Amino acid sequence: RRCGWRRRCSLLRAAATMEWQGDEAKATQLCQLFNLASSPDNNVQQQVMSMLNQFSSLPDFNLYLVTVFAKMQGQSEVVRQRAGLLLKTNLGRSSSMQPQVAEYIQAHVLGAVRDPSKVIRHTAGTVITTMVNRTGIAACRKTLDKLAECLSDGNAEVVEGSFNALNKICEDGVFLLKQCWDELPEYTAPFVSWCTEALLPRVFEYASPSAPVHARQNAIECLNHFALNYIFSDNTYQAFKPFCAKYVEVLGLLAQDTDIEVLRNVCKGFVCVIENSWECKNVQMCEVVLQYMLKASRHQEYSVRLEALEVWTPCTNSPMMLQLVRPMLPELVPVLLANMVYSQADYMTMEQAQVDDDNAAVPDQLEDIKPRFHKEQGDDGDDEDGGGHSGGGAWGAEWTARKAAASSLDNMARAFQYDILQVVLPLIQQKLEDQSWEVQESGVLALGAIAFGCMESLVQFLPRVMELLLKLCEAPKPLLRSISCWCASRFSQWICHEQNPNREQVLRSVLQALLKRVLDKNKRVQEAACSAFATLEEEARIQLVPYLNDIVQTLVQAFQFYQAKNLLILYDATGTLADAVGCELDKPQYVQALLTPLAAKFDAVADNDRSIIALFECLSQLAQNLGRAFLPIVPRVVQRCVRLVGEGVQAAQRWLQNPNEYEKPDREVMAASIDLLSGIVEGLTESVGQVLAQHNFIIIVPDVLKDKALQVKQSAFALVGDCAKHCIDYLVPFLPDILPLCAQALRANTSATVSNNASWAIGETCVKVGAEFMAPYMDDILGALVSILMRQKQKVPQHVLMQNVCITLGRLGLVGGPAVGKAFPEFAQIWCEVMTTARNDGEKVLAFQGLVNMIKANPQGCMNCVPQLAGAMCSLSQPPLTPQLQHSFHEVLQSYKQNLGPNWSV
Repeated sequence: RRCGWRRRCSLLRAAATMEWQGDEAKATQLCQLFNLASSPDNNVQQQVMSMLNQFSSLPDFNLYLVTVFAKMQGQSEVVRQRAGLLLKTNLGRSSSMQPQVAEYIQAHVLGAVRDPSKVIRHTAGTVITTMVNRTGIAACRKTLDKLAECLSDGNAEVVEGSFNALNKICEDGVFLLKQCWDELPEYTAPFVSWCTEALLPRVFEYASPSAPVHARQNAIECLNHFALNYIFSDNTYQAFKPFCAKYVEVLGLLAQDTDIEVLRNVCKGFVCVIENSWECKNVQMCEVVLQYMLKASRHQEYSVRLEALEVWTPCTNSPMMLQLVRPMLPELVPVLLANMVYSQADYMTMEQAQVDDDNAAVPDQLEDIKPRFHKEQGDDGDDEDGGGHSGGGAWGAEWTARKAAASSLDNMARAFQYDILQVVLPLIQQKLEDQSWEVQESGVLALGAIAFGCMESLVQFLPRVMELLLKLCEAPKPLLRSISCWCASRFSQWICHEQNPNREQVLRSVLQALLKRVLDKNKRVQEAACSAFATLEEEARIQLVPYLNDIVQTLVQAFQFYQAKNLLILYDATGTLADAVGCELDKPQYVQALLTPLAAKFDAVADNDRSIIALFECLSQLAQNLGRAFLPIVPRVVQRCVRLVGEGVQAAQRWLQNPNEYEKPDREVMAASIDLLSGIVEGLTESVGQVLAQHNFIIIVPDVLKDKALQVKQSAFALVGDCAKHCIDYLVPFLPDILPLCAQALRANTSATVSNNASWAIGETCVKVGAEFMAPYMDDILGALVSILMRQKQKVPQHVLMQNVCITLGRLGLVGGPAVGKAFPEFAQIWCEVMTTARNDGEKVLAFQGLVNMIKANPQGCMNCVPQLAGAMCSLSQPPLTPQLQHSFHEVLQSYKQNLGPNWSV
């Protein structure tokens, strides 16, 4: 939608506020209804709602509400607040408002900002904010100016109420400024001018140590709305730039404040300045800031430490900041480790299930399970506490000082490597030897945090480290067992590395420990162990084959008693196992053992259960790797996927036609269903014809490709490519509809992944159906592919997309050289430049064979870019360069040398 600051009503008239006399009896009745709203009796509640609905039909209902809220001070606070909140709701829903009515409401609500009740003052702020959002800054300018003037009032309550309202308005306003980043200045000018001329100068007056504490709190909070959202530092809104240096000065003035809220916001501000490299930042200032933040990182107040710790990770992204941090490491590292011990705040955000000794049989609550989203290719989650595989991880969803410190140490280890190891290793050893399990646990967390950055330097210690970790996996405390599983998985690269002399022995020991903990009696230990096992699988891959019996047996046992949340991770670990060992899993005993519980889960899970996404991803990975062994459950899987996709298409059409009447369909389930069909095609290869003969699911593809959701399109084009590769005869009848949709998606290029898959689908199709079949669609497809290359030249290029498009053009040239040769001059040079850096593989060879065909069809196409052509040819090494293709290159270059004559050397 357009920017929210567009002027939507005329300026307030200069006339005095309109007079309105309501019915006193109606106002009294309204107060009675708000009083009755507190009744626990459902019948009374329904009567109240019915009467309020009748009141809402009055044309001046909002005026009654503002009267009760702002003028009837004899009523209770609850009654007045309810009137104000209902007024806010009504204003938010109103499509238009007469200027006189808006003026009347603003005038009286502004009076409520001076109310003795804090609740009423804050409610007034929300009403004014809603008015601004609905009618625009220009229409509310008088009210906003008066609010800003109220900051100079001698009454502290008035200043507090005004600040509260202004903070809400600024928060919404800054959000809209960011939305309007590329809009014309006229859309944002009213808000920008009000802020810079009327508001910010007064706010800066209160951002001073001499101001009352409530004023300092509100002032720095207000300024942070602008600073933390780049309004002061970015060049988009030049009117704010003069406030940049003044803001940094304010941070310095308030840095020694004694109020916790002020200090929290000061730390937030300093983090913003460091992270975003403000122009006013220099070495001297940064030294002072970092010393201050080091001190704040060990502040006695937890909330201050939490904000201060955020500064250290951004420091690792700047060479200048790294130089400043390096000499601070002996002081900084102990502070980080001290913050990694569990605090009261950690325990307060933790589920009881994380510390219970035995809760494996306790069902998960629905609110404990974070919604599952379909995993796109390339997704890779891994947070410092090992919770990347599921909502919240094994240590809670809240961001804490502990996690901030661990993340900082991780990034510092990657930046300083050996230099930090000398400081941190003795401290970790000291913690691991401590009598307190909580201190030991923080040492394990620190060890895992430095794993990636210091792996090479740690190699000599890792045998002893791993021995200690596996011992701690048996610790009495669930949280210590959990962190030890996670930490062990962080060293998966060393465990599985070919240069590890004890690789087989270490892998066996780690696997045994993790598999035992996968069946732990504590659910959060299960979660950590299963995630750690999935991480190890990705690194070990074929090395897992000797242990498949134990692994499969453990997974099957876990399927029997895992609760809903951990089932998601178990699905991930099972699918990852299939990808890791491939066809080695295709043994009758393994197939039967795994498919039995998975088929039961498939039959039991409801269509609207979000865990169906993780289950379908798991089944897709199994289908790809088990091949024909997956056939027994294919019919019911295909039938359900087709039904879910078909219902999703219909639901999407209904929602698009009438979004107010129908719910938006769940596209994630649609995408997962399509990907599962792709997995079946990829796994069964040519045998998929047996399935299609009974249930031709390709029939749904044309309609799915018309869906507006990008994740659905991405999956659908991938399915087209897989079908072209393995069952082209069944795809051919639908290609007259599908190929134009491929070209359409390429022209739109709304998503790189969608365009990649559309391009790949075209390439796989053309080599199977041939030039004659492709002829009617060739011009449209070529135009779409070339348009992507041309657009990419004008912006930051997406290299993978460009290479895929060039490979597809090469495949088209391989199939229909003369047809593609006509368009060849349009893209010859950029094709050569892109393919020069492409990976040397079979696809590149086929693309260059197509290039040769295009040149033979239209030799003039490359006449202006012979150097680029020669460079591209030289980039293809042998192998995979074949003698035949090398001979073709020789012929092409000899031909150009003859044609260019004396210009060849130039």
